[in-house]
Amino acid sequence: MSASLRSPAPIGAQRCASGRGRLAVPQRHPAPREPQGCLSRSGTDDEPARRVDPAGRPGRPSGPGRYGSRLKRRRVAAGLAAVCALALGVAACSLKDAKAAASASASSSASAAVARAEKGIADANASATASREAALTPELRAQRDAALAEPAPVKPLHMDEESARGATGSVQYYLELYRYAFMTGSTTELEAMSEDQCVFCNSVIDQVNDLHKVGGWANKWEQDITNIRYYEKLEGYNYNLIHVHINYGQMTWCHPGENPETAEPIEDQELKFGIRYINGRCMVGEGEVISK
Repeated sequence: MSASLRSPAPIGAQRCASGRGRLAVPQRHPAPREPQGCLSRSGTDDEPARRVDPAGRPGRPSGPGRYGSRLKRRRVAAGLAAVCALALGVAACSLKDAKAAASASASSSASAAVARAEKGIADANASATASREAALTPELRAQRDAALAEPAPVKPLHMDEESARGATGSVQYYLELYRYAFMTGSTTELEAMSEDQCVFCNSVIDQVNDLHKVGGWANKWEQDITNIRYYEKLEGYNYNLIHVHINYGQMTWCHPGENPETAEPIEDQELKFGIRYINGRCMVGEGEVISK
């Protein structure tokens, strides 16, 4: 039987000594006490039970004591694992913070680059404007200032009616806006009464923008509507047809640094417009210039 499983002998009893064939001299020792905090018989404490030999010397831990040691080692290991997990968490947070800082730095750099680019564009535009101004003669500068100062045309009283006079009034107003846009570069009202799919309308707006983008303008020209006719909707059509006859005076388009372009006066120019009543107002769905 293994010595580790032997129980302490009663006091005064003879025991075999560690030497061979010898008898140990009986000695008086106090009865071995269970160490404080030692496992009770139920074996629930974690302090290792220690075997005491007859001489009162503590022996090696046995039984539940070894379990206690293992439990301590496990607790230590668990503590180390917790420390490692905490360290990993701190490292992860540090990495996240580093990424956030890098992202903020990149965003700041991008914003600075955009600001520099915008400033470069603004400087280039200012330089181009200064060059165009220098290219204008006093006479052309006066013509330009007069064109840009042109007051907006007045809307006809009945142009928002779903009626013949509403449709014809809308076409008259559109033709006034046409001239006003080429003079001033303002296409807001022209766009507001143009349907998105109107090819004629979009072409006019693009020409106005192209002219004024390079500092150009058009001088005011004379125009006189001599006849305007309204047609009821035909079966299968969702718009009213408007025929207009108009006399145009000479038109002049000016470009800084270039010779002005002119168009000779035109008499009895015919135009057609398709007008639709949408959301409480008449809209231009399409336009056409009839060749003479």
